[in-house]
Amino acid sequence: MMTFLTVLFLMYWLPTIVAIVRRTPSALGVAMLNFFLGWTVIGWIVALVIALAAYPAERVVVIEGRARY
Repeated sequence: MMTFLTVLFLMYWLPTIVAIVRRTPSALGVAMLNFFLGWTVIGWIVALVIALAAYPAERVVVIEGRARY
């Protein structure tokens, strides 16, 4: 029973987890949308779409004087 509840909890917060892992600039917005409207199926889907569609901040790593993207 506890495993089932854990899976449900993780599925509910999946859009927020995706936004945080991808380091999207709109992660706070996704978390708020998920918190307030995630209980509706449409709100959860919208939060997931925003988390997946947002472009993460670009990182530049300089190795041996050359920039790699």
